[in-house]
Amino acid sequence: MPHASTVLGTTLSPEKIDPQPHPAKPEFRPDIEGLRAVAIILVVLYHCGVSAFSGGYVGVDVFFVISGFLITGHLAREVETTGRLHIGRFYARRGMRLLPAATLTIVATLLAAWWWLPSVRLKDIATDGLAATGYVLNYRLAATGTEYRGEGDLPSPLQHFWSLGVEEQFYLVIPLLLVLTAVLLKRRAAFVAVIALVTAGSFAWSVLSTDELANWAYFGAPTRAWELGAGALLALALPYTPRLPDALASLVRLIGLGLIVVAAMNFDDRTPFPGYHAGLPVLGAFLVIAAGRAVSGRLLSHGVMRAIGARSYSWYLWHWPVLLIAPYALDEDFGTGKKLAAAGCAYLMAVISYAMVERPLHELGRERPGWGVNALTGLGLMVVAAVVSLLVPVLPDRTPEGTVNAGRVELTGSTSAREKQLEQKLSASLKVDDLPKNLTPSLKGAARDLPPVYYDGCHQELEIKDVPKSCENFGDPRGKRTVVLFGDSHAAQWWPALNQVAKQKKWRFASFTKSACTAADVRIYLELTKRDYTECIQWRRDILKRVQAMKPAVVVMSANADGGEALNGEGSQDDRWVEGWRRNAEAMQATGAQVVYLEDSAWPKVNVPECLSTKPTEISDCAASERQATTAPDRRKLIEEMIEDIGGTVVDPMPWFCAPKGCPTVVGNMLVYQDDSHVTQVYAKFLGPILGEKLRLRQLK
Repeated sequence: MPHASTVLGTTLSPEKIDPQPHPAKPEFRPDIEGLRAVAIILVVLYHCGVSAFSGGYVGVDVFFVISGFLITGHLAREVETTGRLHIGRFYARRGMRLLPAATLTIVATLLAAWWWLPSVRLKDIATDGLAATGYVLNYRLAATGTEYRGEGDLPSPLQHFWSLGVEEQFYLVIPLLLVLTAVLLKRRAAFVAVIALVTAGSFAWSVLSTDELANWAYFGAPTRAWELGAGALLALALPYTPRLPDALASLVRLIGLGLIVVAAMNFDDRTPFPGYHAGLPVLGAFLVIAAGRAVSGRLLSHGVMRAIGARSYSWYLWHWPVLLIAPYALDEDFGTGKKLAAAGCAYLMAVISYAMVERPLHELGRERPGWGVNALTGLGLMVVAAVVSLLVPVLPDRTPEGTVNAGRVELTGSTSAREKQLEQKLSASLKVDDLPKNLTPSLKGAARDLPPVYYDGCHQELEIKDVPKSCENFGDPRGKRTVVLFGDSHAAQWWPALNQVAKQKKWRFASFTKSACTAADVRIYLELTKRDYTECIQWRRDILKRVQAMKPAVVVMSANADGGEALNGEGSQDDRWVEGWRRNAEAMQATGAQVVYLEDSAWPKVNVPECLSTKPTEISDCAASERQATTAPDRRKLIEEMIEDIGGTVVDPMPWFCAPKGCPTVVGNMLVYQDDSHVTQVYAKFLGPILGEKLRLRQLK
């Protein structure tokens, strides 16, 4: 039999595959439809914050196994029954199956985001729309997922498209593997061996990388491929294995469902994932599918479960944007109950889109004899989504501009006089409801309003450990006395103020800061990387050696007051943190330096630029009370007492942010916060003279 291979289709002669009896076309599996329902219900419950299902994200892993099983089974049957695999037709049909509903969701979500969500997030969301259209959002999220500065940003309403990217990348590769092994190796067993090898390699990679590269392991297709590969291997083996007796099949299915539920109820956001933990839901899904269609599979085959399963793709697409956008559309906070109600509304949307878009166009794609029209239709849908993604950021900004230019705030006189003036200005700012027209920095520019140390390598991001020598030469590099700033990003926010003071006083100023790395000698678990923050420990040790060699006159230590869970030390968490601060404060004192503990600044209750962009005529609603703005108050007091006991200096900046009735987000024309916790450069510089006096640095003259 002649054979040929082209880009769009491949003819495979039967002798290129093990000459086995062709399996009959499998009957419809209602239990798999029900398993889809289990998967989507777990995901929705997790996203709604139902605490009993803290690991409900494993529903995605169940989807992966199902997809690998169904797609590989389809491809294998086509080759074994016809001797052909038309790759172009396969891709075109997959496009008609997935793209109509996906395009509708992307377009609707982008328009809803433009209408309701904070305008400062629109550009990033539109970029997510482009990535989702090309099914590569998983790699965008992997690359940006460890960016500490974006941790407090509103999540993207298109973020859930990452899993569709993983599946589409699998769909892209698996037909090519089938053709390659069938053409070159000429045996069906070779295809099975290749899939098994890829699956094993992917699993090993997933286990090895989950601890060190958590985001890449979570979002990357190479570290997720084994989950789809497990389903693929089952699809290749199941037609040639005996059907299990009903009693045994029921037991296998029950065990499989149990494994999925156990994972969903016992895993949480701190579980290293995927890695070997993902083996639990993957094995569970594998067993459920392997059990076959036994008589006892009535739960999964129930009409309600089948109805949900049939619409699981549409529900998955709609539920996350609804959960993200609904609170903004209704202008109220959503607890778990309201989130569940919103998810129910999303299901109704899924029912409608399934009936009017997803199913009709899918059926139309299957009925067309050729694949060219389907391919062009799919390409057209992708173009529509891409064009909308590009246009949304340039649509008119729905955030009204301020109508009045606010005056510049100036403080004069002694330190006590300035503090009194500031308190009066803070109180007055709480009564202002309109966003100033001349706000500085602007809301859209706030995210980029970072001290220079973020760009010259002197503020270290999470994975970086080396500190340039130039970080010791700020202020007046020729100054005879040196002041050191040491801590995390909440210390780095004071760089503009300290550098300004150092220049005026002709002091040499050294800055050593690292994201999420507290100045206290404690070992912490870092949520962003899902592991212990080992880089922080090494960085602190290196900085201590640098400071010892510099012999500074003053070391200013500052950090986020609530730095997470201290994993080392004895006693309560407060005890561990106090002792951690003591160890490093005394180590700094041993260099001969005066130690200054600059307490944490006031925290806003929200991401300020996002809040102001949605409430430009009600900006006082974005202000926090002093109680809301004070993180870990008991711990602050204990650390303060300890610092004073060892002869250090304590500086409390809370009065510079909060008046008795609250803590404004805008003072005069100054934006106080650039995100959900960090102070803008303009406000830090504004506080510089007060900070300089409070640090008692005049002894350095």
